[in-house]
Amino acid sequence: MTIGAYDARIKLLAVLDQGTPFTADTLKAGDAFDVIADIEVGKALNAVIDRVQIFASVGNLTQFAPVQAQTYDDPNPTAADAPYRDRITIPFVALAGVNEGDILQASATLKVTAGIWIDYSAETSETVVVAA
Repeated sequence: MTIGAYDARIKLLAVLDQGTPFTADTLKAGDAFDVIADIEVGKALNAVIDRVQIFASVGNLTQFAPVQAQTYDDPNPTAADAPYRDRITIPFVALAGVNEGDILQASATLKVTAGIWIDYSAETSETVVVAA
């Protein structure tokens, strides 16, 4: 689905095995991992873009507790008179405070700023299980 000219969206959010393009089904406590966000910015918004931010977090659905949060911030994206698509990798360090069998899920908010115009989008990933 194509987005509007003045829109910005996270099209996909996924947890990946660290340093690979492969989605993770399980994560081991103590292992680092990546979260990727496929984003798309419409042509008109991208022509005047000032900043791209992603606020990503991983939560423990089993314990109803936050696990870790990271921020991606690009204060000087290259503006162009064309739609913009990118896959942004956000590294996460070793998991702490999780137990075998816990169910984790990543969530993220995209914030695109262009002058006084700000567009937000949010997305969640598939769940991931903590393995021994």
